[in-house]
Amino acid sequence: MSHVSEVRAPAAAEPARAVTIIRSDDEAIRAAHAAAAIIAELARDPASEKQLPVRQADLLSSSGLTGISVRPEYGGLGASIRTIVDTVRIISAADGGVGQILQIHHVMARGLVNAESEEVRAFFSRELLAGKRLGNALAEVGGKNKFDQKTRVETDAEGRLRLNGAKFYATGSYLADWISVSARGADGTPGGALVSRHAPGVTALDDWHAYGQRHSVSGTVLFDNVEVDPSIQTPRGKGPFPRTGLTFPQILHAAIDTGIASGALAAAIDYLNTHARAWVESGVERPTEEPLIINRIGQYAVAVRAAEATLRYAADVFDQHRAAPDDHDLATELILAVATARAKSDEASLAIGSDLFSLLGASSSLEKWNLDRFWRNARVHTTHDPIRWRLQHVGNFYLNGVDPGEYNQITQARQGL
Repeated sequence: MSHVSEVRAPAAAEPARAVTIIRSDDEAIRAAHAAAAIIAELARDPASEKQLPVRQADLLSSSGLTGISVRPEYGGLGASIRTIVDTVRIISAADGGVGQILQIHHVMARGLVNAESEEVRAFFSRELLAGKRLGNALAEVGGKNKFDQKTRVETDAEGRLRLNGAKFYATGSYLADWISVSARGADGTPGGALVSRHAPGVTALDDWHAYGQRHSVSGTVLFDNVEVDPSIQTPRGKGPFPRTGLTFPQILHAAIDTGIASGALAAAIDYLNTHARAWVESGVERPTEEPLIINRIGQYAVAVRAAEATLRYAADVFDQHRAAPDDHDLATELILAVATARAKSDEASLAIGSDLFSLLGASSSLEKWNLDRFWRNARVHTTHDPIRWRLQHVGNFYLNGVDPGEYNQITQARQGL
């Protein structure tokens, strides 16, 4: 390829959006807080749980948050890992499902803004700065595990690449502009492709009916003879993935749960100050004066602070790792730090989201307050990647000196890929 224009624009694309271009890390954090304030207000309404998060997703785009990973040479910020993590955490405090849309967008964008092809880097940098959003279509149901996939990219009689298959847990894809799809070639070689959400043969279904993370729109996407642009197909060579290949999505998952925990704490404090009544035996006028409540809120706050501290540390180590990717000890520390952040955020989001009702009283369980959304979102999201296996790697390192890894590398090695 010799021209950027060889990467084709999507068919039937959505109208151009008015998008802010973020120029600094501080500006990115301010934009996240501004968007989160609106998203949080929408999330308080229980009716919003049954609605597609169209406005929320558009806020992510128009605020400029979806473009912060674009490198400076292409007109973007080239945000640090710390900044990307913080924006996902802030949005997730407002709505964990919307935070997951941003999380998967950043995971998909990272590969594109760092692609080997100059044409792909330039094309998708423009798309991201224009507010285009990315979804994923990686997982399938029915196989032995998440790597047992039937979706295929094959060459038709006219020499064109065609994508056929079905995906589930396709986070963000229903409201995305581009979908990253994992697929195997005719010979079974793993790889993938990027296709326009609006391309002929792409059908996204609004069938994500979980009790939590409803706004992650993680339902089904069908691909029926979809033409694939070979310039943005992403074949994967044989051999294991990089050792830290899943550390980026892992740290952003920790950011989601940390955000959910802090959102639950804030909601509990607000309810105690505005709606709760003191218990009859407490001898105080207001619940915020009750020593047992004060103590429990202190426990919640410590849990949130611990999750935030481990998340910040992991993000800082990640930025160091980006500067020295071949440093084995630094990679080990990164995997351990991210596993720690995942464990602490998992604990905090589940504990606070569930236990807050013990302080707020029976009326807090009324549907109109929608306070159960924090526990529901935490419970569903924390099933994404079992913490027991993150702890297994940490424990095996400390007890037996075994280098911690991630399941992508381990599974691929076992399969001889």
